[in-house]
Amino acid sequence: MNLRIPYMKWVSLALGLSIVIVAIILLAVSLKKISSTELGVEYDKLAKQLDDAAKTGGLHTGPPGFRFIKFPSTQMTAEVADTCVSKDGIRVQFQVSYQYLMPEQWIVEAIYKYRDYPKWSTIVEAAGNSAIQHSCSAFNVTNFQSMRNLIQINMFEELKMKLEGTNGTNVEIHDGVYARAVSLQLKNVDLPLEYTNAVSDKQSAKEDINLAKNQRNQELTKANTELFAVQAEARKILENAFNDVNVTLTAADLTAAQTLFTFAEETETIQQAKETFNLDTNGVLSYMANQLYAEAPTLRASIREPAKIYLKDEL
Repeated sequence: MNLRIPYMKWVSLALGLSIVIVAIILLAVSLKKISSTELGVEYDKLAKQLDDAAKTGGLHTGPPGFRFIKFPSTQMTAEVADTCVSKDGIRVQFQVSYQYLMPEQWIVEAIYKYRDYPKWSTIVEAAGNSAIQHSCSAFNVTNFQSMRNLIQINMFEELKMKLEGTNGTNVEIHDGVYARAVSLQLKNVDLPLEYTNAVSDKQSAKEDINLAKNQRNQELTKANTELFAVQAEARKILENAFNDVNVTLTAADLTAAQTLFTFAEETETIQQAKETFNLDTNGVLSYMANQLYAEAPTLRASIREPAKIYLKDEL
């Protein structure tokens, strides 16, 4: 009897210890932790069943052997450095950064469709690149220099549509990739060297044209200045000529008037002498000759006597 009692105690002790170990193991496989920056959906590997809601950070219990399919609860950043073809067919290099996150209400549907976070994030980044490429093809290459803000806004709208779908939060007919677009930054745009050179050449040509126009205006101004000077000189010459003509005409008119007046006076004197002395034509001529001799005593002339110059025979 004394040997049998210790054996039963050992059996009971071993059984109790086994139960404790099993309980510890069950408890260990039934507890899972989610960090504060994650969302997790419980998945029962034995029953092949997915929970219908996400759980936030903390220690959670579940059926033995379950696990959490985890997604980041904070926003994620994707960098895209690629090329795209503009609306006018020119390839443009760009660098874009955008932020997105997994909404808690979409996580279960995302798991059903994409299984886990790595596959889902790959799909999200592919959709994001597609949205950026689509936006790029909506603008001409010149717009990337003058309308970058508008292009960035358009890229974000396209990204939002690709990630969230056209139906927003309507999960039943969701056509996006179950991601929420947060923001987008168009960091850099590199235009092709050929285009940059063409723009530079065009700018140089414009500057040359403007320079030529300025030079032409200067030459026109110079020519007009010289023309105005010549026209002013011509007007001055014409005015002086008109003045000289007027002075000459006035002097001639005065001389003519004076001559006519003198002739009129002489005519009147001769007429008076003719009438006073009862002279005929020869007498008049003799009278005029006497007047000429009286006014020019040094005059020498050889003429025949046109008439008697004295009136002795008449008396």
